[in-house]
Order: sequence, then C-alpha cells, then structure tokens
Amino acid sequence: MTTIRQIAEQLGVNVSTVSRSLNDSPTIPDSTKQRVREIADQLGYRKDMRAASMRAGKSLLIGVVVGDIVNPFFAELADRIERQTRAKGYQIMLGNGGEEPGAQEKIVETMLSQNIDGLLLTPAGRPTSKMLSHIKEVPTVAVDRKITGAEIDSVGCDFSQAVTQLAAHFAANGYQSVAVLSGPESTSTGDSRHRMLSAALAEAGISRVQAYSSPFQETGGDAAIKQVLAKGTPDALVCASGVIALGAMLGLKACQIRPGLDIGIATFDRLNWLEAMTPSVTMIDTDISKMADLAVNLLLKRIAGRGGEPVEKNTTAKLLLRESTPKLAN
Repeated sequence: MTTIRQIAEQLGVNVSTVSRSLNDSPTIPDSTKQRVREIADQLGYRKDMRAASMRAGKSLLIGVVVGDIVNPFFAELADRIERQTRAKGYQIMLGNGGEEPGAQEKIVETMLSQNIDGLLLTPAGRPTSKMLSHIKEVPTVAVDRKITGAEIDSVGCDFSQAVTQLAAHFAANGYQSVAVLSGPESTSTGDSRHRMLSAALAEAGISRVQAYSSPFQETGGDAAIKQVLAKGTPDALVCASGVIALGAMLGLKACQIRPGLDIGIATFDRLNWLEAMTPSVTMIDTDISKMADLAVNLLLKRIAGRGGEPVEKNTTAKLLLRESTPKLAN
C-alpha cells in the first residue's frame, strides 16, 4: 500500500505537506495540492480511514435518515449531504425510513451501534420516546421537518412569502375554489403547509377551500385526488410535495382531466421533471442545496463540541410561476 511518506519522497517535500494537502488545508497553495493529488493518484494512494478515525478519536461516520429515498426531494437532499460531508472528511450511513416511524427508529439504533459521530434526521412523524432517547446519544440535527419534543438544532424552510404570493396569483387569475393536498399532520411540514395555505387563500379572498391530509408519497396524491373529484373539480390544486403532485396528476389524467389546462396545479418542491412537463408546473422552491449545507455545518460544529441552545435555521422559499396556473377563461 502506498504511504504518505512515499508520496513525499517522490515530490521532495515534507510528509506534513503531503498530509495537509490531502486534507485540503487552507495553508497549502492550490498548486501544491494539485501536484500532491496527481502523484497520489499515480501511485494508487488510498487514505486509511480506520487510522484517521483512531487518530481523531471518532468514527468519521454521519448517519443520514430521510423520509423516503423514492421521493426525489430526499434523493437530492441525501446527495448534497453526502458531497458536503465527504469534503469534510466524513462518510455517511444512509437510512431510508420509507415514511415509517418504526423503521426509522430501528435504522437509528443500527447507526448508533456503528458509533456514528452525528445524525441528520428527517422524522417520518411524531417521535416515540425511544427515538427521543436515541437522538440524545449523539449530536443530531433535524432536516426539513422538526422533531417534536427534542431540543436539537433544526434546518427548515420559511414558506410564508411564497405561499402568500401563490394565493395572490390564484386570486388574480380568477380561481375561486382550491383543493389543498397537504402532507400528514403528524409531520411539521404537513401541518404548517396546511395552515399556511388555508390562511393565505382566505386572506386572498378564496373561501372555497378543500383540505386533505395525504402521505408524502405518490399513492397519497392519487388517493386524495379521488376524494377531491368526488365533490367536483376545483379551479386549482396545491400539493404539499412533488410526489403528491405526481400521484394527483396521474389520477387527474385517469379521469380525462388535463393538469394545467382543465385544472390549475401548483406544488411544493422544485423537481426537474416538473419543469419538463407540458404545461410546466408552478412550484415553490425550498433550495435543497442550501438546506443540506446549513444542516451539515450545524452538525459538524456540534460534533466539534460547540455548546449552547438549539439553533433553528431556515432557507427562504421562492415561488416559480410556470404554465400550469393560467388565468381562467371568462
């Protein structure tokens, strides 16, 4: 196995220079780092993570438990988290709870047995007492959704301005009846999106509002749209997530109702396939990359020993008006 000393001898520099270059130290010039990495690649150098973790007294592992990896929102979130933690010298253990609190609890237990240094968690619902006990064992940051009853750091998104703008847009385009497919009320995002949308629509003068609680899954959107259509077709539909929107749109098409043409539709989550649809879908963007960056930075500070009261940080949502919420014909 190639060692740091061999790389140093090849380059004619100190071992410490090679070590700091491979760890991306800001004290080393970029040109030196590039030379070190090139030689390291040529010689087939591979960092010994076990030795590094022993020296640091840490596992250099971070647990990441998301709501449901099938949901593109969480796939993108996990990808960004992995990139950020890897750049800081950590590896992630990824757990997919499938929006099941019991499954998440078991995943966290397994991660704790692997001596993770910290945990990034998107709770599937209200935490059990056992889960609350688990997250006290390591530094934990709640991502996207808050964890009820836990005094920990959290990173979410402030939707208030975007939701108000969406409601005003609906009113200006002549929408008088709106169906809201919110997420589960057992999650902070499901509950808050329901309340925010209901209040904003009422403030905009739209009084005919139907609200339905739906799992953050495609099947949830399909089931909810059937309930909506049983009472008649509203002017517009707002979905609390991209996967709910997918299920709802498939349900609409099955009933020969064209999303964005026969019914206005908007959704939370900025997803590429929503942009590619015809008509393209109006979205509320949560800035997933920034959310992941904030969460990783908070967690690494806690792992490093920073104390103090729990910190709450939020990205700011942006309304992206597209073709699916046109002005109603007179």
